This record gives sequence, structure tokens and C-alpha cells, in this order.
Amino acid sequence: ISKFYSEEELAEVPDGARDWALGVGNPVRFAFLQPGEVVLDVGSGAGIDSILAARRVGPTGKVIGLDIVEAMGDRARANAIEAGVEGWTEFLQGEMEQIPLPDSSVDVVISNGVLNLSGRKSRALAEIYRVLVPGGRISLTDLTVDGELPPEIANDQSAWAGRAGFVDVWLGGHRPTSIDEASQYPLFTESVIALMRSALPPEQHDHVATSVIVKARKG
Repeated sequence: ISKFYSEEELAEVPDGARDWALGVGNPVRFAFLQPGEVVLDVGSGAGIDSILAARRVGPTGKVIGLDIVEAMGDRARANAIEAGVEGWTEFLQGEMEQIPLPDSSVDVVISNGVLNLSGRKSRALAEIYRVLVPGGRISLTDLTVDGELPPEIANDQSAWAGRAGFVDVWLGGHRPTSIDEASQYPLFTESVIALMRSALPPEQHDHVATSVIVKARKG
């Protein structure tokens, strides 16, 4: 994870949050969070991004972590306590396609390598849009592919990638991802990795996907 987080950022979170970090970028760095803001971390996992966000919004703000796995919420809650930010963090169990929050209730949504795991990306994005206040913003990191993939990979459901767009969309932070690195991410199943190794020419093995940051605003 050192390729996405600085030493200073990693020093802000407990070992338990670092050890379970499975993201593909650093959405907090690009969110430019302000004290007092309410942040939703979609797919919060063990809480690394939630804790970093909590340190930036401070005790006058709030960070809500959402994860479909109850055990991850328990782990994130324990890590937040260890980090000393439990007073302004909350961790919920739920699906990104049905976020258990009211309309227009958060200022910023962050997410790290999770949207591509959804089989209903349009629904997940609609839910993110719904819970944002007017003018609220997103800072999402995920993996995209460059050019064309062989049909046997492109047609594999677990390899699909989604696209998003509100208004004032900005795309940046491009970083090449190799097959070996991709194998660490839940998006790429063992069968997809095996397909990549067999179907792609060796010269493409060091750049099968690109980690990107997507920023946008709710109009």
C-alpha cells in the first residue's frame, strides 16, 4: 500500500487498518476534505480511508463507513477506537446499491476500488448521488483498462468495469497496474488472472489496468 499512501499517512492509522488495506488508490488525498464535513466511505473495509478522512474532518465532522461484510465493520470500529477517532466515526453494514442513509445527508463520498465489484453499478451510482447534498462531491478510485481486451476476458462478468459521471468530472492519478498487482484485488478473480496470463502477450503483463481517481460534483 506504500505506492498509494505516504509514510505520513500510514503513520496516522493503526496496523490493523494498514494490514487489511485492499484499495487501488488514495481517494482521501484527492477529496480535499474540510473540518466539519460529513463523509461516506463506500466499501470501507478495515477503515484505512475512513480513519484518514476522520482526521481531516475532525470532531466537528463525521465519517460513515459502509461495508457489506459485518466483520469488516467490527474490524474498522476497533481500528477507529485505536486511532482515537471513534467519537466522529460510524460503521454501517449495507449494500452500496441500497445505502442506509437519508437523501442529501453527506457532503462527500469516497470509495476505493469498490464500485467495480458491483453488478449493478448504475444503481450504486444513483444511490451515491441520492445521499449527497446538492453540490456535494465524490472522490473515487478504481481500475480501468486501456484499449481492448481479448473477448474471453472482456466478456467475463467479474472483469467488467463501470463508468460514472455527475458534473465537473475530473479523471486523473493514472498509475499502471500489472497482472501480479491485479491479483491482489478482489475485482480480479483467480479465473480472470489466469485468463490474463494466457490471453495477453507478455509485453502487456506489466500494464493490464490503470488505477485512476474520479472526482465529480452533484449538480
